Amino acid sequence: MRPAKRTRMPAKINYEQLQNWLDEKPSQVLAALGKKKNLDAQALFLLGEAQRLLGSFRPAIETYAKALKVTLNAEERMDILLAMAACYRTLGVSSAAYELADDALKMAQELEYDEYVVRAMQEMGMALRAWGRLDEALELLDAVLSSYTQQKDWAGMSFICWAKGGIYRLKGLLQEGIAQFKLAIKYAKKAGDEINLAYGYCGLAGISRIAGKIDDCVKNYKLAEKIFNKTEDLFGKAYTNCGMANGLRQQGKYDEALRHYNKADALYSGIGDKVDLGFVKWGRADILKRRNKLPQALADLQGARELFDNSDEVRGQILTKLALAQVLYALGRTDEAEELYAAGVKQAQAEGLHTYLESYT
Repeated sequence: MRPAKRTRMPAKINYEQLQNWLDEKPSQVLAALGKKKNLDAQALFLLGEAQRLLGSFRPAIETYAKALKVTLNAEERMDILLAMAACYRTLGVSSAAYELADDALKMAQELEYDEYVVRAMQEMGMALRAWGRLDEALELLDAVLSSYTQQKDWAGMSFICWAKGGIYRLKGLLQEGIAQFKLAIKYAKKAGDEINLAYGYCGLAGISRIAGKIDDCVKNYKLAEKIFNKTEDLFGKAYTNCGMANGLRQQGKYDEALRHYNKADALYSGIGDKVDLGFVKWGRADILKRRNKLPQALADLQGARELFDNSDEVRGQILTKLALAQVLYALGRTDEAEELYAAGVKQAQAEGLHTYLESYT
């Protein structure tokens, strides 16, 4: 007789190893957990984190939702809510991000968990920033920065300064924004945090472009690109390619710019970031319009408009209306062009946005 087959016991999950992988190479966490069934809340959360870090935001949200269903632990639930909020924010659904972070804040306040209060305030501030509610965002982020400064949390300080730099850029306060991005870089170096450093370089690069310092813009994007190329941060790579394309576009280096826009398009499409994909299409359309390739420019702008209209991204909605009006006018579709232009100006005035809207890209 053949010996009976042994029942294979499920391998124990090494959470410490998974956490190390998450910090260094999240694809290994995905490989270890992606096909396993009946995972507990902790394993599901780590799987969601790996998906988020690899830019798979919608699958991450689904995984976090599963984790939320199987845990009653307060800290785990707050971690999950804040991670889901970050994903929704990145996908351009700022209202959902804010609500989730607010739920985490209420729970943290009730339990008097100060660490989670600060983290929830940070995520609420980031959601408000993405939503265009800039003064409210600044108020929350300043409170978070004060807490991180007391703790000498250099990585946290770097992130908040990066976020504030973006707000000042959106408000047209370029020198204040530049100062914040330089602080973000300084604190990231103190923390030894390469990812925050790369985002700091991206922030400084973007605001340098708006300030007309195009050489500084391209230099800083190259510094960021060098870091991101050593990581699995697909969002960071897409962010850098889109920013580099914007700088090269302003230098008139259209072929190089188009190569970077196309790389960013593929990356943002892959991770499901529809808002930033909309900005890629908008930027690429500008080059196509300048080259008199009007049907291709129109197609990109129509795609961008659809993406922005299904998000909370007001800036993109306005920019796309105005750009579409220009292309439609050039194609002889003057009635449509005038209607769209009027709608774009009206929306910009209602939102209190600066007339030079490229400052917001």
